[in-house]
Amino acid sequence: MARHRQQYNTSGRRRRRSPLGRIVTFLVICLVLFLGVTVFFRVNEIVIHGDTRYTDREVIDASGIEFGSHMLLLREDAARAGILDSLPYAGLVEISRRFPSRIEITVTDTVAVAFVQTVEGYLLLDRGARILENASDRPTEGLILVQGLETPILPREGQVLALGEDGRAQLAYLQEILGTFWTLGLASQVSVLDMHDVYNPRFTYRERFTVLLGAHHNLQNKLGMLVGIVDYLDEDEIGVIDLNPERPVFRAE
Repeated sequence: MARHRQQYNTSGRRRRRSPLGRIVTFLVICLVLFLGVTVFFRVNEIVIHGDTRYTDREVIDASGIEFGSHMLLLREDAARAGILDSLPYAGLVEISRRFPSRIEITVTDTVAVAFVQTVEGYLLLDRGARILENASDRPTEGLILVQGLETPILPREGQVLALGEDGRAQLAYLQEILGTFWTLGLASQVSVLDMHDVYNPRFTYRERFTVLLGAHHNLQNKLGMLVGIVDYLDEDEIGVIDLNPERPVFRAE
């Protein structure tokens, strides 16, 4: 009985791995990782998708992704930033890895919504107030002329309009106004946006109405009410629509 108990205890013990076995296992893991980083998963195909004005070569060059670089070491944020910084009309960029060796880049262009006049020409802006183009001629298409802004600081294509410390509130309100105009489908019906008074910007709507926006809050609700008011009025009426009060006011002219 004692011998049987001794054999049972011995066979039931957990087998310990020898130091040599652990070293071998560690070396195998290192070898697999080394081969994964140095040999496998190399970029050999870059595919461009999306509705963009830029060529595949322009997008690839702007991304900074090189053929032969390693898939696992790809910095997607840096590649995306490079495209947005170098290609101003690139509005939305998505980058996907398709193992073992393909990168897919989807680029969707943004469009000009407004423009600002400067001493050197005209800055075309998208709905996020990003500078798309520095043009010498005044735009002739249906874009919104933005007036009353602080002087832009080092305007550069591909960057959001910079107005300095004194213009931060202006810029934040401008971005929301342009974005909401676009979302609600109103941008094509606005000709001039005056930002002189950041607490009460005004704009020309349908060439018939001067609209007072009031302070920077509840913008989408205000513009929704604007549409309802205009639809209620006769087609030949013109005047001022004041969206400052809780209940908007129309003053005929």
